Amino acid sequence: MRVLSKKDYLEVTNRSLIADYDHSTIVNLYEPIIGYAATSVYFTLVFEGKNQKVYSMSKHEDLMMKMNMPISIFVESRKKLEAVGLLKTYYLKQNDCVIYHYDLYAPKTPYKFFDNALLHGMLIKCIGSEQVNKIKLLYKSNSSKDYGEDISSKFTEVFHPSFDDESFVEALNNKDRMIGRNSSTIQETFAYETFFKYLEKEYEITPSDINKKEMGEIHRLASLNAVDEITAAKLVARVYRISNPIGERVDLMKLNELFQKEIDYSCLSKKKVSSNASNINSGSTELAKKINIMETKAPKSWLMILQNGTSAASADLKIVDDLSNKFKLTNPVINVVIEYVLNSCKNVLSRPFAEKVAASLAREEITTAIDAMNYLLKVNTNTGKSTNKTKKVYQKEEKEDIQEIKKTENNENDEGPSWDDILDEIDQGGSDGKA
Repeated sequence: MRVLSKKDYLEVTNRSLIADYDHSTIVNLYEPIIGYAATSVYFTLVFEGKNQKVYSMSKHEDLMMKMNMPISIFVESRKKLEAVGLLKTYYLKQNDCVIYHYDLYAPKTPYKFFDNALLHGMLIKCIGSEQVNKIKLLYKSNSSKDYGEDISSKFTEVFHPSFDDESFVEALNNKDRMIGRNSSTIQETFAYETFFKYLEKEYEITPSDINKKEMGEIHRLASLNAVDEITAAKLVARVYRISNPIGERVDLMKLNELFQKEIDYSCLSKKKVSSNASNINSGSTELAKKINIMETKAPKSWLMILQNGTSAASADLKIVDDLSNKFKLTNPVINVVIEYVLNSCKNVLSRPFAEKVAASLAREEITTAIDAMNYLLKVNTNTGKSTNKTKKVYQKEEKEDIQEIKKTENNENDEGPSWDDILDEIDQGGSDGKA
């Protein structure tokens, strides 16, 4: 977990042209969602980016003094700006110096704002439909009238450009990137708008019919099992009972079974991914490809890839579900746990061993595949044990490759648990190693 210090440096880049009319858009449309503190941080960073054309970097301490704002409020405001697509934050540690780089983006135009279900819906939730409708009057387009025939001249009719001319050749070959009207994307892993639009159109089930807790579980199960929004909507409709009270209308246990039976056809032709790589080169080697797959594939799909495209066993999928539900691991970390346990337990997904590994990763608050792999490498290195029960999944060459991808040194010698001792203790989870 990173803790922002007042002594940490910051640099700001304006990634978009931010016009005067954007100020009213921020105040009218974004401020009700993000609050006045985040709005103040946004405008302050805009001017900080302009100031840094004179001086390159400053400290957060200077910014906090300028804004008369506690650093905790700044961090909370920063996260809100990131969530609505106005800001992207990058973290860099060089020796003892920590630098936060802030990329600022223009707000969406009113047209795109109201076309975005997340932003539009959150605005309604924050200030109510009546106030939102009043705001819409400020941006409502005049209805088109019949003004007669459009007789406007075209560019080519007036200027008669010759595209063989050297000027146009030079322009066509231009590769310089200029600042433009850039809006950052809002990070979404499940397109709720697509899900509910299909659900309402085909089955007359509206967003108000499914509560937030149920929707969170639907999202989690769909993510684990590589189920897209349309398929998820179809399966939810099959287990939906309108006679039950809201919050109990979706049979989540039955839904999980249906999700697990869905086949990710993109994995059927995948060959088993090699767990060893001799070198790494600009992310193009087998190891880099494997890490990329771990980061992007659902755990069920990763299991299918590891077993040459065959369907995952229901007992294995139950373990995967528990790793997500009980230990709150991200999909990439679950994928690392799956491969590590399979390699350590002779291709058996041992529940006790998987839960021990998962608990350690959860305590370390690890969220990415490469961090999980690095942690397991450190554990194997620190314990220094080598028995017939535990295979060294990540060999010396792969360790060097991972560190090169990470591009950060990790020489700590913290003591970690011995996976060999754990295996001795649980005896590989019984005869079949499964729950």
